[in-house]
Amino acid sequence: MMQAGFFTGTDLRTITKAALLAERLTQRYFDLSEDEWKRNPYGVFTRREVDESLHEAEAFAHVVVLKNMTHSPAGRKRLEKYGIVLQDPNILLALLRSSLHDLWTLGLFILTHELVHIIRFRKYGADFFACVQERDKEEKLVHDITREILSGVTNTDYLLKLYDSQLTLLREKSTYIGLHGGA
Repeated sequence: MMQAGFFTGTDLRTITKAALLAERLTQRYFDLSEDEWKRNPYGVFTRREVDESLHEAEAFAHVVVLKNMTHSPAGRKRLEKYGIVLQDPNILLALLRSSLHDLWTLGLFILTHELVHIIRFRKYGADFFACVQERDKEEKLVHDITREILSGVTNTDYLLKLYDSQLTLLREKSTYIGLHGGA
């Protein structure tokens, strides 16, 4: 697969703004408290920031689990935190292939989709380590929810139609990878 480069500083600012809107829209859809993302933070990482084992050739992004051990007076406690790994070369390549959308719109779509996964893992018992068949069902459900969340948001209808049609441009597939580490 041909590769594009990595996000620039301007690209990262665009992604950050898209993430803020994705958070608000997802929060509103699931009727979450105002402090949801402060109480349950997640990380956003670019391909340049992660180990090569987390690179995905055919995905725009995927969710990872970050597990850390912390020490407290009551003993060791395991904290589970989610992260979104953006595959910036894949995203930029998709943008190069089409002049009909931009990084803001594509970033909003991708981040909303991945935040829906995170909420479903945290609050609705979706199985992060589900078998392939169950993951496929979850992907369809997450896409349907993403479609509802972004319905009527400027420029997203075109992206949603592309995804629905399974065109090469939006072959986003979430890969569930557990990343274990100690603090």
